[in-house]
This record gives sequence, structure tokens and C-alpha cells, in this order.
Amino acid sequence: MSVDPPRVLEAFKAGLGAAFPLLSDEHLALTDALGIRETTDTRHGPLPVPYTFALLPDLTIHRIFNGWYSVGRPTPDELRITIREMTARTVKDIDFRGE
Repeated sequence: MSVDPPRVLEAFKAGLGAAFPLLSDEHLALTDALGIRETTDTRHGPLPVPYTFALLPDLTIHRIFNGWYSVGRPTPDELRITIREMTARTVKDIDFRGE
């Protein structure tokens, strides 16, 4: 999800060749509902804090990563581990722990 307008996201999606939807929160309604606006930066105004949500198949949140730049964003290895954890929770007939 992005705070960019839908038209911008559609162009970005086309450029990526993505088959998944990109969601727009152009008017910051969800940002405000989730309380994820940074309000201490008076120079640039309130800005949405970047978040990455790892969702299970039933759309419940398994893990949340938050933060600016590389400080709070997940690394590829953290995402791999998170996906392995999520798979282990949802697929019961395979041992994903590697034991």
C-alpha cells in the first residue's frame, strides 16, 4: 500500500509487470486509522511511517516490521525466515524446520 494516487500506482504496477494489486491510501484514511503517522517532524509535516506486514492466509498479522530507510525494514533473510515461520504454522504435513 502506498500514499501515492491510484494513477501513479497503476503506472508503477505496469512498469513492474506486477499481477498483484497495489493499494492506495492517498487521503491517509488507513494511515490515520492505524495510527502510523510520524508527527514529530515539524519541518516536513506528518508523514506515514513505512511498515511491512507479513500476513497469514487468513489475513491475520504474523509479524510487523517498521521504520525508515534500512533501520526497520526487513532484510531478505528476515523475510525468508518469516515466510518459513508462516508456512510452518499453516502447512501441517511438512516439517519446515529442517530437522
